[in-house]
Amino acid sequence: MTTPTLPEFAPAPAATRRDYVAHTLRTAILAGQIAPGTQLVESHFATQFGVSRGLLREAIRELIETGLVVNRPYAGTYVADIDEKTMSDVYEVRRIMEKQAFIRVWPNRDTGFRAEMAARYAALAEAVASRQFERESAAEAHFHGLAYERCGNALLLNVWQQMTQKIQLGFAMCRLAHTPKPDYAENHRLFLTLAVGNDLKAMLEELDAHLLRGLSTIRTALRATAERATD
Repeated sequence: MTTPTLPEFAPAPAATRRDYVAHTLRTAILAGQIAPGTQLVESHFATQFGVSRGLLREAIRELIETGLVVNRPYAGTYVADIDEKTMSDVYEVRRIMEKQAFIRVWPNRDTGFRAEMAARYAALAEAVASRQFERESAAEAHFHGLAYERCGNALLLNVWQQMTQKIQLGFAMCRLAHTPKPDYAENHRLFLTLAVGNDLKAMLEELDAHLLRGLSTIRTALRATAERATD
């Protein structure tokens, strides 16, 4: 088995070391620089960041709490693995949640909501133009997050914030597998139009189709990765 090439990291700033380490590792994982299933070797990363193993464990514990990293007893700490079953489950729950978020927020979409939705779409389009995958992925999650933020159900928002990291991890697989990913800006154009429009039924139908396209893209990447692993 070939040892994966890991990115190089600068030593952590003294003032906010734990936050810096957690943020840097999270960004690298969601950008596909550290692949799912990769072991996070304490000695390697403690040296890279110039921190103690204790501080590194605190930072990694933060990633474990969000489900991005898992601890395997007597084996070590690993980036969470994802497969088709996991992503299908995630998208099934997401479809139910996001529909409910839009149903709840629908009568309360004021001028501010519509302006913020448009602003987040513009940020998404700008991220796409930058061709920086991690920015695109984060902007896509931020765009979808507005309905959860404004729906008035704190639990929906909390679950979304945890779920979005697995979704971003799924799209990171597209980068690792070199499979075509959707044009985020074009793929969200109709979504934006309907989200600020007046036809809830059409919005919910597009939401179904939109999420199905996303899941299909991730499935293609996972299958390509699995096929390459067996070659």
